Amino acid sequence: MTNHNDLENLLSAVTDALLADERANLDQIVNRYAVPRHEVEGLVGIVRKLHLTLVGAQPSRRFVNRLRNDLVGTQRTNIVNRVRYLPPRVQIAAGIALVAGFMLLSRRRLIDDARQDSQEIPVLQQQ
Repeated sequence: MTNHNDLENLLSAVTDALLADERANLDQIVNRYAVPRHEVEGLVGIVRKLHLTLVGAQPSRRFVNRLRNDLVGTQRTNIVNRVRYLPPRVQIAAGIALVAGFMLLSRRRLIDDARQDSQEIPVLQQQ
């Protein structure tokens, strides 16, 4: 039976060598540790298959922000995040208020533009 720490150190060294170069000479690494060759063969095959199968993935920005918020507890507050976590009725009311405010502002601007156009027409052409 082999020492558990020797086997862990061997697997760590083999994994590092395979990450650096896929065709690395593993005989030198195996000879450095007091681990029988037959115990290493199956594990090296698994390490190689995992190296080929597992590929790195870039997490989405939303996941990173949510994880940071869960771990650190500081949340970047902006309008969208504040509205997102409100109850649905409040979200609907906020949306209606936003649309109504936009409509009032645009209506007021159209009325002001119409008044300016009517004032620019000379008095003789109004008949």
